[in-house]
Amino acid sequence: MILNQEDNSIYIAARKFSRKYIQIPPILDTDGFKYTPLGKTNAFKHSLENSFQTNPEPYDDVHIDEVNRAIHRYIDNPKPSSNIKLSSTQEFLSFLKKINPRKATGPDGIPNKALQQIPTNVITFITKIFNKCLLCNCFPTIWKTAHVLMLPIPRQNRKLPGNYRPISLLSNISKIFEKIILSRLKEECHDLSIIPNEQYGFRAGHGCIHQLLRVTNTVTQGFNHKFYTGGVFLDIRKAFDRMRNRTFRVKLNLTLSDIGSIKAGTPQGSILSPLLYAIYTSDFPKTNQIMNCFSADDTDILAKGSTINYVIHTLQKGLNNIEKWCMLWRVAINTDKTHAVMFRKGTSGKELKTFSFFDEDLTWDKEVKYLGLVLDDKLTFRSH
Repeated sequence: MILNQEDNSIYIAARKFSRKYIQIPPILDTDGFKYTPLGKTNAFKHSLENSFQTNPEPYDDVHIDEVNRAIHRYIDNPKPSSNIKLSSTQEFLSFLKKINPRKATGPDGIPNKALQQIPTNVITFITKIFNKCLLCNCFPTIWKTAHVLMLPIPRQNRKLPGNYRPISLLSNISKIFEKIILSRLKEECHDLSIIPNEQYGFRAGHGCIHQLLRVTNTVTQGFNHKFYTGGVFLDIRKAFDRMRNRTFRVKLNLTLSDIGSIKAGTPQGSILSPLLYAIYTSDFPKTNQIMNCFSADDTDILAKGSTINYVIHTLQKGLNNIEKWCMLWRVAINTDKTHAVMFRKGTSGKELKTFSFFDEDLTWDKEVKYLGLVLDDKLTFRSH
């Protein structure tokens, strides 16, 4: 190795000795185990590409074709945005001051600490680039590439690529541009009342505690009026573990995989993903007889009534509407992780009628873990 003070070869050599390397065992790919660093990264890439696909369940193909045609018409004939709020150097500087200088760098290799040191004329130039992107409805392709780190899930077989959690590292400059976009998206959603009031995951002054209080208060009120309250707690399949129209390369220590492509989903690792998900699901079915409860992708429905049969009938109608909505918008539900609980005082030997949901039977449980809290059918919280 030749070290030269005029380039960064000394720095690279020092990093090789000081960096903590992640030990990854042989990884099982479609054609056998991979032992080399490049083989392992490409095995992870193949696994992620298979995961980031449109959900395979049967859907309303006619509706999906109509949506795809509308999207392509918009993309193929972009109209410059004349009324969009442009950015300023002051806004850019405000975001620069808030970024964490210790955050890992993305594909561009520019650390946050370096961004915080750039001179005023460069800030002005970058702001002009941001504004041009806003006016042209453009998000640069190079900013859509992510480096993906694979972290092993505890107590799982580390030789299987599916037992690793992907963490995306995006270019830091693109993160600032995403914050600019996010601020405008929030204003638009507020002005047009896009996010439903039942969504407690993306609204100022709302959070998981407020949603938990809303659910437990509803159940308690039912107890006080000698009502039954039924709840179905849905599990949305991989709501955020997806990216769309992006590329990625798996990074293992100093080795990068081949370029992988993403076919479906919101941008994993992006601050835009939660709000985009909330917008996408904003037309979730709603009726006067059912209370919808959203906290990010945690979704449940509640129905209250004086008889068990009424509650079950109401929830079944709600599940039928949700099933139709899922087929329209390619939203997949993990039925094996979806739980139903009938909250009631006293005991009854009568067996509750099961639900039918995506051609499967949903049975009743005695308790469910919701937003980190275990809710039992008597609301005693004894499991804690």
